[in-house]
Amino acid sequence: MRALALLLFLPSLVLAQAGGPPFIPVNMMKVAATPVSNSVNAVGALIAEDTVMLRPEIDGRIDSLPFREGQPVKKGTVLVRLDAAEQRARVAAAEADLNLAKSRFKRSEELVAQNFLSRQALDEARANLDILRARLRQEQIALDKTVLRAPFDGVVGLRQVSPGAYVAKGSDIVRLDALAHLKLEVPVPETYLPLVKINQPISLTVDALPGLQFSGKVNAIDPVVDAVSRNVRVRARIANPKGVLKPGMFARVTANLGGRSSAILLPEQALVPRADGNYVFLAVDGKAQLRKVALGKREPGRVEILSGVAAGDTVVLDGQIKLRPGVPVVSLEEAAKRMQQMRAAPPARK
Repeated sequence: MRALALLLFLPSLVLAQAGGPPFIPVNMMKVAATPVSNSVNAVGALIAEDTVMLRPEIDGRIDSLPFREGQPVKKGTVLVRLDAAEQRARVAAAEADLNLAKSRFKRSEELVAQNFLSRQALDEARANLDILRARLRQEQIALDKTVLRAPFDGVVGLRQVSPGAYVAKGSDIVRLDALAHLKLEVPVPETYLPLVKINQPISLTVDALPGLQFSGKVNAIDPVVDAVSRNVRVRARIANPKGVLKPGMFARVTANLGGRSSAILLPEQALVPRADGNYVFLAVDGKAQLRKVALGKREPGRVEILSGVAAGDTVVLDGQIKLRPGVPVVSLEEAAKRMQQMRAAPPARK
C-alpha cells in the first residue's frame, strides 16, 4: 500500500532510470501452480429405476385387487382382476363357432374329393375357418387383459379405485415402482465431460437421512450438450438394498473425476484478448513480453491457463494497455523504491 501511495505522486507512469532508459511500473504477480480438485458437486431428485401406472386396456368392473398397498411384489404377481364372466362367454362362443367351422371344412374336403363340391366352395370354407381362428385369438387376448400383473419386481403404491368400481380403459389403478436401485440425473458442465466415464463411482447424501452416505455408478451420459446451460445430463444408478431411499428424495452428489491435481490459475484481468486469441504480458529479464495462452475452465474471477504460462513466470496484472513488447517494466514496489532513492540522492553538481 505504501508503494502504491508513493506512485500516486508520480507525474507519469513512465519513469526515467538514472542513466538508463525509461521504465513502466506495473502490478505483477509470480505464477504458482494452484491445487485443484476435479470433483463435481451437483443436486437432483431420486427417481425409481422403473415405474409404471397400471391401467386396464379394456373397460370393465373391478372384481378384486389382491395386493397390499405399499408392499413389495414379484414380477408376474396378479395385482388387478376385472370381472371376466362376459369375456369368458365370448371365448366359449368363439370356440364353438370354430369347432363347427372345422367340421364343415372337413366335410367340404370330402365332397371335393368326390367331385360333389367346387374348389371355390372349399376355399371359402378354409377362409371362414381362418377368420374364426383369428376371432378366438382376439377373444382370448381380451380375456387375458382382464388380469393385470406386475411387469417387474417392485413396490405397489396406493390404489386409486376400489373393488366393484367400473373403470374405463386407461384409468389409473395403482402405481408400481422398482426400488432395488434408484436413478439420479444431474447436470455436469461440459468442461468436465472428457473426464466423465461409464461406471465411474459417485457418492451422495440425502437431506431426509442426515449422516448417511450412499454410493452408485454412472450408467448413462446424454450425447447432447444443452445449448443454454452448457451442461450435459449424466445419469447414475444407486444401490438401495435396504429400501431406505425413496423416489423424489433430494440428493447431493459428489463425483471425483480424477485428472490433474494442480493447475495454473490467473486473475481474468491479466488476459489481453485479441482477434487471434488470448494473450498475457510477462515480465522477462525486466522487459515486457507478450505471450499467447490457451484457456481452460473458468471460475468466478479466475481462468485456467493450459499453455503459454508456467509456474515461476511473472505475469502483469494491470496496465497492459500502456505496454508494448520489449518495454522495460518494474513492479510497483520496485518503482516506489527507486523513487525514494532518487529523492534521497544529492543533487548533481553543475
